[in-house]
Amino acid sequence: MLNKCKYILLFAFSLNIIFSDEIAIVTKNNGTVKYKKDKHKSFKNKINTGMELYDNDLLVTGSDGFIMFAYLDDGSLIKVYKDSQVYVTGDLKNKIIDKKIIIDDGFFNFDIKNQKKNEFKVVTPTSVASVKGTSFYIDINEQKDIFYGIEGIVEVLNIESNKVLTLSKSKKITSSNDGIITVDSIDQKDFLYIEQVQVESGVYKEDLEQFNDNQLDSGSLYDNNSNAVNELIINLTNSSGENKKLRIKFIQK
Repeated sequence: MLNKCKYILLFAFSLNIIFSDEIAIVTKNNGTVKYKKDKHKSFKNKINTGMELYDNDLLVTGSDGFIMFAYLDDGSLIKVYKDSQVYVTGDLKNKIIDKKIIIDDGFFNFDIKNQKKNEFKVVTPTSVASVKGTSFYIDINEQKDIFYGIEGIVEVLNIESNKVLTLSKSKKITSSNDGIITVDSIDQKDFLYIEQVQVESGVYKEDLEQFNDNQLDSGSLYDNNSNAVNELIINLTNSSGENKKLRIKFIQK
Protein backbone atom coordinates (compact mmCIF):
# COMPACT_ATOMS: atom_id res chain seq x y z
CA MET A 1 0.00 0.00 0.00
CA LEU A 2 2.86 2.34 0.85
CA ASN A 3 4.56 1.65 -2.48
CA LYS A 4 1.28 2.26 -4.29
CA CYS A 5 0.98 5.67 -2.60
CA LYS A 6 4.52 6.52 -3.67
CA TYR A 7 3.70 5.70 -7.30
CA ILE A 8 0.56 7.84 -7.13
CA LEU A 9 2.51 10.80 -5.73
CA LEU A 10 5.25 10.37 -8.34
CA PHE A 11 2.67 10.21 -11.13
CA ALA A 12 0.95 13.35 -9.82
CA PHE A 13 4.28 15.17 -9.65
CA SER A 14 5.05 14.13 -13.25
CA LEU A 15 1.68 15.44 -14.41
CA ASN A 16 2.40 18.75 -12.69
CA ILE A 17 5.63 19.09 -14.70
CA ILE A 18 4.00 18.09 -17.97
CA PHE A 19 1.05 20.44 -17.66
CA SER A 20 2.84 23.26 -15.86
CA ASP A 21 2.40 26.63 -17.60
CA GLU A 22 5.45 28.53 -16.40
CA ILE A 23 7.55 29.79 -19.31
CA ALA A 24 10.62 31.35 -17.67
CA ILE A 25 12.58 31.46 -14.44
CA VAL A 26 14.43 34.26 -12.61
CA THR A 27 18.17 33.55 -12.53
CA LYS A 28 19.52 36.73 -10.89
CA ASN A 29 18.22 39.98 -9.40
CA ASN A 30 19.27 42.85 -7.19
CA GLY A 31 18.12 46.30 -6.14
CA THR A 32 14.52 47.42 -6.51
CA VAL A 33 12.43 45.04 -8.63
CA LYS A 34 8.63 44.66 -8.67
CA TYR A 35 6.62 41.79 -10.11
CA LYS A 36 2.95 41.57 -10.99
CA LYS A 37 1.22 38.43 -12.16
CA ASP A 38 -1.18 38.68 -15.09
CA LYS A 39 -4.61 40.01 -14.02
CA HIS A 40 -3.44 40.70 -10.44
CA LYS A 41 -3.85 44.27 -9.22
CA SER A 42 -1.01 44.42 -6.71
CA PHE A 43 2.75 44.17 -7.17
CA LYS A 44 5.03 41.76 -5.36
CA ASN A 45 8.25 43.39 -4.15
CA LYS A 46 10.12 40.32 -2.98
CA ILE A 47 11.74 38.53 -5.92
CA ASN A 48 13.75 35.34 -5.44
CA THR A 49 16.16 33.53 -7.71
CA GLY A 50 14.30 30.51 -9.07
CA MET A 51 10.92 32.24 -9.13
CA GLU A 52 8.75 31.10 -12.05
CA LEU A 53 7.38 33.54 -14.60
CA TYR A 54 4.17 33.03 -16.56
CA ASP A 55 2.59 34.41 -19.72
CA ASN A 56 1.93 38.17 -19.51
CA ASP A 57 3.72 38.69 -16.18
CA LEU A 58 5.02 42.22 -15.61
CA LEU A 59 8.51 43.12 -14.32
CA VAL A 60 9.45 46.67 -13.25
CA THR A 61 12.92 47.74 -12.08
CA GLY A 62 13.75 50.82 -10.00
CA SER A 63 16.65 53.25 -10.33
CA ASP A 64 19.05 50.63 -8.90
CA GLY A 65 17.24 47.53 -10.08
CA PHE A 66 18.31 44.58 -12.20
CA ILE A 67 16.71 41.24 -13.00
CA MET A 68 17.70 38.42 -15.33
CA PHE A 69 15.47 35.58 -16.46
CA ALA A 70 15.71 32.62 -18.83
CA TYR A 71 13.08 30.88 -20.94
CA LEU A 72 12.65 27.28 -19.90
CA ASP A 73 12.67 25.58 -23.31
CA ASP A 74 16.05 26.79 -24.63
CA GLY A 75 17.66 29.03 -22.01
CA SER A 76 17.30 32.27 -23.99
CA LEU A 77 18.42 34.95 -21.52
CA ILE A 78 17.02 38.45 -20.95
CA LYS A 79 18.68 41.03 -18.71
CA VAL A 80 16.49 43.90 -17.50
CA TYR A 81 18.42 46.92 -16.26
CA LYS A 82 17.38 49.93 -14.18
CA ASP A 83 14.21 51.99 -14.78
CA SER A 84 12.67 49.39 -17.08
CA GLN A 85 9.27 47.81 -17.61
CA VAL A 86 8.61 44.59 -19.52
CA TYR A 87 5.83 42.07 -20.08
CA VAL A 88 7.06 38.47 -20.34
CA THR A 89 4.97 36.47 -22.78
CA GLY A 90 5.14 33.01 -24.30
CA ASP A 91 2.91 30.34 -25.77
CA LEU A 92 3.99 26.77 -25.03
CA LYS A 93 3.27 24.29 -27.84
CA ASN A 94 4.89 20.85 -28.22
CA LYS A 95 7.56 21.73 -25.63
CA ILE A 96 8.60 24.85 -27.61
CA ILE A 97 7.77 28.36 -26.35
CA ASP A 98 6.72 30.96 -28.93
CA LYS A 99 8.41 33.94 -27.26
CA LYS A 100 7.57 37.64 -27.29
CA ILE A 101 8.73 40.48 -25.04
CA ILE A 102 6.61 43.63 -24.80
CA ILE A 103 8.57 46.64 -23.56
CA ASP A 104 7.26 50.06 -22.58
CA ASP A 105 10.50 51.65 -21.41
CA GLY A 106 14.04 50.83 -20.28
CA PHE A 107 17.35 49.18 -21.11
CA PHE A 108 17.76 45.47 -21.93
CA ASN A 109 20.21 42.84 -23.10
CA PHE A 110 19.07 39.80 -25.09
CA ASP A 111 21.03 36.59 -25.57
CA ILE A 112 18.66 34.57 -27.74
CA LYS A 113 19.35 30.97 -28.67
CA ASN A 114 18.58 29.74 -32.19
CA GLN A 115 14.81 29.46 -32.42
CA LYS A 116 13.50 26.18 -33.79
CA LYS A 117 10.25 27.54 -35.21
CA ASN A 118 8.93 31.08 -34.80
CA GLU A 119 11.15 34.11 -34.41
CA PHE A 120 11.66 35.71 -30.99
CA LYS A 121 9.78 39.03 -31.07
CA VAL A 122 10.66 42.21 -29.17
CA VAL A 123 7.83 44.76 -29.34
CA THR A 124 8.11 48.41 -28.27
CA PRO A 125 5.79 51.39 -28.92
CA THR A 126 8.07 52.31 -31.84
CA SER A 127 9.62 49.11 -33.22
CA VAL A 128 9.36 45.37 -33.68
CA ALA A 129 12.55 43.30 -33.65
CA SER A 130 12.55 39.79 -35.14
CA VAL A 131 15.25 37.49 -33.82
CA LYS A 132 16.24 33.97 -34.82
CA GLY A 133 19.23 33.77 -32.49
CA THR A 134 21.65 36.52 -31.52
CA SER A 135 22.84 38.93 -28.82
CA PHE A 136 22.05 42.64 -28.64
CA TYR A 137 21.16 45.56 -26.37
CA ILE A 138 18.19 47.90 -26.68
CA ASP A 139 17.57 51.30 -25.09
CA ILE A 140 13.93 52.45 -25.20
CA ASN A 141 12.24 55.75 -24.41
CA GLU A 142 9.19 57.69 -25.63
CA GLN A 143 10.95 59.21 -28.65
CA LYS A 144 13.11 56.38 -30.01
CA ASP A 145 14.66 52.95 -29.65
CA ILE A 146 18.38 52.31 -30.02
CA PHE A 147 19.54 48.77 -30.82
CA TYR A 148 23.21 47.84 -30.25
CA GLY A 149 24.46 44.75 -32.11
CA ILE A 150 26.76 42.35 -30.27
CA GLU A 151 26.62 39.31 -32.54
CA GLY A 152 24.27 37.77 -35.08
CA ILE A 153 21.51 39.47 -37.06
CA VAL A 154 18.33 41.27 -35.96
CA GLU A 155 15.62 42.59 -38.29
CA VAL A 156 14.24 45.88 -36.92
CA LEU A 157 10.90 47.23 -38.20
CA ASN A 158 9.88 50.84 -37.59
CA ILE A 159 6.11 50.71 -36.96
CA GLU A 160 5.37 54.23 -38.26
CA SER A 161 7.18 53.97 -41.62
CA ASN A 162 7.08 50.16 -41.99
CA LYS A 163 10.76 50.32 -42.98
CA VAL A 164 13.08 47.46 -41.99
CA LEU A 165 16.83 47.59 -41.34
CA THR A 166 19.25 44.83 -40.37
CA LEU A 167 21.28 45.08 -37.15
CA SER A 168 24.66 43.33 -37.14
CA LYS A 169 27.71 43.19 -34.89
CA SER A 170 29.23 46.55 -33.84
CA LYS A 171 26.33 48.44 -35.48
CA LYS A 172 23.47 50.39 -33.93
CA ILE A 173 20.01 51.12 -35.27
CA THR A 174 18.03 54.17 -34.16
CA SER A 175 14.29 53.80 -34.71
CA SER A 176 12.27 56.98 -33.99
CA ASN A 177 8.55 57.41 -33.39
CA ASP A 178 8.35 59.82 -36.38
CA GLY A 179 9.18 56.96 -38.75
CA ILE A 180 12.89 57.64 -39.24
CA ILE A 181 15.18 54.63 -38.87
CA THR A 182 18.95 54.72 -39.41
CA VAL A 183 21.99 52.46 -38.97
CA ASP A 184 25.45 53.58 -37.78
CA SER A 185 28.57 52.14 -36.17
CA ILE A 186 28.74 51.86 -32.39
CA ASP A 187 31.11 54.56 -31.11
CA GLN A 188 33.05 55.03 -27.91
CA LYS A 189 30.31 57.20 -26.40
CA ASP A 190 27.82 54.35 -26.86
CA PHE A 191 30.20 51.89 -25.27
CA LEU A 192 30.69 54.08 -22.19
CA TYR A 193 26.93 54.65 -21.90
CA ILE A 194 26.23 50.91 -21.89
CA GLU A 195 28.89 50.40 -19.22
CA GLN A 196 27.36 53.19 -17.11
CA VAL A 197 23.87 51.64 -17.25
CA GLN A 198 25.30 48.27 -16.22
CA VAL A 199 27.18 49.73 -13.26
CA GLU A 200 24.19 51.79 -12.07
CA SER A 201 22.07 48.62 -12.26
CA GLY A 202 24.47 46.81 -9.93
CA VAL A 203 25.71 44.38 -12.58
CA TYR A 204 28.56 42.16 -11.51
CA LYS A 205 32.06 42.75 -12.81
CA GLU A 206 32.08 39.59 -14.92
CA ASP A 207 29.07 40.84 -16.88
CA LEU A 208 30.97 44.00 -17.80
CA GLU A 209 34.01 41.97 -18.84
CA GLN A 210 31.84 39.73 -20.99
CA PHE A 211 30.44 42.77 -22.81
CA ASN A 212 33.94 44.16 -23.30
CA ASP A 213 35.17 40.85 -24.72
CA ASN A 214 32.24 40.42 -27.11
CA GLN A 215 32.30 43.96 -28.39
CA LEU A 216 35.98 44.87 -28.58
CA ASP A 217 38.13 41.78 -28.93
CA SER A 218 36.95 41.04 -32.45
CA GLY A 219 36.71 44.54 -33.87
CA SER A 220 36.97 48.28 -33.45
CA LEU A 221 34.56 50.84 -32.10
CA TYR A 222 34.58 54.42 -33.34
CA ASP A 223 34.90 57.72 -31.54
CA ASN A 224 32.73 60.73 -32.26
CA ASN A 225 35.10 61.80 -35.07
CA SER A 226 34.82 58.39 -36.82
CA ASN A 227 38.33 57.38 -35.76
CA ALA A 228 38.73 53.68 -35.00
CA VAL A 229 39.08 53.00 -31.28
CA ASN A 230 41.24 49.90 -30.85
CA GLU A 231 41.94 48.04 -27.65
CA LEU A 232 44.98 46.02 -26.66
CA ILE A 233 44.22 43.36 -24.03
CA ILE A 234 47.06 41.95 -21.93
CA ASN A 235 46.41 38.98 -19.65
CA LEU A 236 48.32 39.21 -16.36
CA THR A 237 48.77 36.70 -13.53
CA ASN A 238 49.84 37.87 -10.06
CA SER A 239 51.82 35.95 -7.43
CA SER A 240 48.60 34.47 -6.02
CA GLY A 241 47.65 32.97 -9.35
CA GLU A 242 44.80 35.43 -10.01
CA ASN A 243 44.22 36.37 -13.64
CA LYS A 244 43.55 39.99 -14.58
CA LYS A 245 43.13 41.86 -17.85
CA LEU A 246 44.93 45.12 -18.65
CA ARG A 247 42.99 47.05 -21.30
CA ILE A 248 44.70 49.80 -23.31
CA LYS A 249 42.47 51.77 -25.67
CA PHE A 250 44.04 53.78 -28.53
CA ILE A 251 43.01 55.59 -31.68
CA GLN A 252 44.84 54.84 -34.91
CA LYS A 253 44.70 57.79 -37.32
